[in-house]
Amino acid sequence: MIKLLVVLLLLLFLLAMIATRYRRQIKAGIEIFKMFRQMRAGSVNVAQERQIQKQEDLTNAPLVKCIKCGTWVPQPKAMKLGGNTYCSAVCVERSEVRV
Repeated sequence: MIKLLVVLLLLLFLLAMIATRYRRQIKAGIEIFKMFRQMRAGSVNVAQERQIQKQEDLTNAPLVKCIKCGTWVPQPKAMKLGGNTYCSAVCVERSEVRV
């Protein structure tokens, strides 16, 4: 038990010596870690803002009617083929004329 306590005290002393010797590098490492964390949080916010903007664009866009099924979809989301407007690739395939 005493041996364990002595070893633990020696390790703590060694750790304290290392921390005081390299305190500037440790502080710089912590600052760099904080900077990366802030950058990551900023990039997540930018992605969320883009998603919100995309949703707003779809809600403000005019609606067009699918020629196959009659579904109304926002114009940016609609598929146009040969002057006809479709709501999805499934409707394009269904309306395809096979020769």
